[in-house]
Amino acid sequence: MDRDPRGGHNRKRVNEDFFKTWSPKMAYVLGFIYADGMIEDCRQSSRTCYTSITNTDLEVLKKIRSAMSASHQFEVIPAKINHIFGKDYLCKPRYVFRIGNKKIYADLVGFGLCPKKSLIIELPEIPRQYFHFFLRGYFDGDGCIHVEKSRRRLKIIFSSGSKKFLEQISNTIKTFLKDIKFGIYFNRRTYNLTYNSKDAEDVSRFIYENSEDAPCLKYKYSKYVEYLSTRK
Repeated sequence: MDRDPRGGHNRKRVNEDFFKTWSPKMAYVLGFIYADGMIEDCRQSSRTCYTSITNTDLEVLKKIRSAMSASHQFEVIPAKINHIFGKDYLCKPRYVFRIGNKKIYADLVGFGLCPKKSLIIELPEIPRQYFHFFLRGYFDGDGCIHVEKSRRRLKIIFSSGSKKFLEQISNTIKTFLKDIKFGIYFNRRTYNLTYNSKDAEDVSRFIYENSEDAPCLKYKYSKYVEYLSTRK
């Protein structure tokens, strides 16, 4: 690819062709970017285009960096108190994995991503054998696993500002899990795709198929494994 002779972020090592070939890790990272990522075209100001992933879990970002053969350091956003709907919430420190690379940006645009994507994203075309890896990546970025201890009932939630995206996700899951039941609800600022009880168990099992072939967010997976142990 053409590089700006002045260097900048394009000098840092990364597999520029990472998103050109489907693999479990590529599908996972793509799903994670759909959830917790953003892309920016900054060629007028800084001569390149950026892909950023932000999360409170540093370990999963390290796994993503390793999968992409990248050498970038992480930016740290300190903990702070956010005032939301009349309540104060202490937000954990967040970590940012930011890549300046035009080639990666172009590949992600080819999948349908764009700046300020949250309200308008749609599900890209994904080969069937990689869909559950994509789903795991999205779940780790913008999903929730909850166990109601009193009833030992599992709940799985996928969140998005785009209702159409969640409808496409649920319809695709249904092609794998025929009798699955779900609900899509609006909660203040976002839509939630929700699975309960046996349906949540089936979706969780699907998400974690071939668990060693791609990263996963450790605390969510541990919560699922702990729930299974109580069911036994």
